[in-house]
Amino acid sequence: MENVHTLEMIVGRLERLKVSRAHYVILIIAALSLAFDTLDTVLSGFVLAALRATWNFSVTWIGIISAIGISGYLVGSLVGGFFADRYGRKTVILYTLVLASLFSFSRGFVNNIPSLIVLNFFTWLFVGAESSVVPVYLSEIWPSVSRGKLSGWMMAFFALGISASPIWAVSIIPAFGWRWAFWGTAPFALLAGFLRKYIPESPRWLAKKGRFEDADREVRKLEDAVAKQHGQLAPVTKVNDVPVVNFNVSAILGPKYLKRTLMLWCAWFAEYGVLYAFLTFVPTLLIMSGHKVVSSFAYSVVIYLAYIPGYIFGGYLVDILDRKWGIVACFVSTAIFGTLFGSVEVDALTILFGALTAFSVACGSTCIYTYTPENYPTDIRATGMGIASAWGRVGSITLLLLFGVFAVLKGKLFLFLIADALLLVAAAVVAAVGISTKYKSLEVAAGETGDALRGNDS
Repeated sequence: MENVHTLEMIVGRLERLKVSRAHYVILIIAALSLAFDTLDTVLSGFVLAALRATWNFSVTWIGIISAIGISGYLVGSLVGGFFADRYGRKTVILYTLVLASLFSFSRGFVNNIPSLIVLNFFTWLFVGAESSVVPVYLSEIWPSVSRGKLSGWMMAFFALGISASPIWAVSIIPAFGWRWAFWGTAPFALLAGFLRKYIPESPRWLAKKGRFEDADREVRKLEDAVAKQHGQLAPVTKVNDVPVVNFNVSAILGPKYLKRTLMLWCAWFAEYGVLYAFLTFVPTLLIMSGHKVVSSFAYSVVIYLAYIPGYIFGGYLVDILDRKWGIVACFVSTAIFGTLFGSVEVDALTILFGALTAFSVACGSTCIYTYTPENYPTDIRATGMGIASAWGRVGSITLLLLFGVFAVLKGKLFLFLIADALLLVAAAVVAAVGISTKYKSLEVAAGETGDALRGNDS
């Protein structure tokens, strides 16, 4: 075998591997932490809807409490990516999961809004850090030909949390009270043990840090697992001249990456502004339409279940249309179905268009999570992902506050008309500025190869 102590060789060895059971084990263990992300976020919306009657606060306060919580998510996304680029992907995922679970559990003891706001902030801070690093970590493990499909299955774990949360809420809140809904999140901290034992550090990150022996050891484990399942390994894939060039954080806004960065920020702002507002306010909007708490929760279960096929389908869509066109298609369909959901009054149509909105927004989320890590080199990939994710939370905060105010003043249709404008502008920006990354290695897509660095980036 050629000298393993080069970044080019490490990348080539990863790229030539067939997807194996070892890849899926890493996917399942790492992505289970993503299920905690959306379970906690959506569960908070159900708890707040139930607490309105108990603590006697307005719909506006739901937006305020959620917006402050998501501002913690914003801070976590920013610092999580920075620490992951500096100290390693696995380390950040491990510790942020434990801390998020402990803060989430502690919310079950609060007796007033200020305490809930503070603990929500810190819960979502660590959730934000963890969830912005996991997709980067997994993208660095997977071969490029399978990255879109596997991203869809990764995002299915977000859907698992979304679909489990209303079932969790319906099963626990009416019978045992809202506190037990929070206390039940504590076991997620136990997942850290599996993270520590069974998943490797990113070989790409190790190699970029000059830790070639560690990177070689981690790749050999994957190679042995693939060879055991599939037989003889394919020849090492040639990746065009991947020099060890060190990028710093300022490169995110430098001349090479500025257009990509602004395009991604716009896409994340629109996608997650709409997604979190929709997730948080669906139970409340249904209650405001005249449904009882229990029936609104039941309708929400049906609507949220549509996230599962939406997230998975997105992984196939990005390999059919390419990433950028998948994002555009999903933004347009979300605008259409969200408007229909906001305009109908018949129960069956409300559920149908709510489910189609959920499917579309979930599909768009997969496209964005697949696309973003492909736009940055390894040195700044987690930081770039984290900052983009933070812009998504800026969008979330903005729309949560607007939804909280205008839900009372204008009604639910007006909320979705605001979302339409945001989605369509973002779709136009992605279409105009976004680059093609389909089936390209991370290094080629990010313009990290020698040809691209010499000015031939396509």
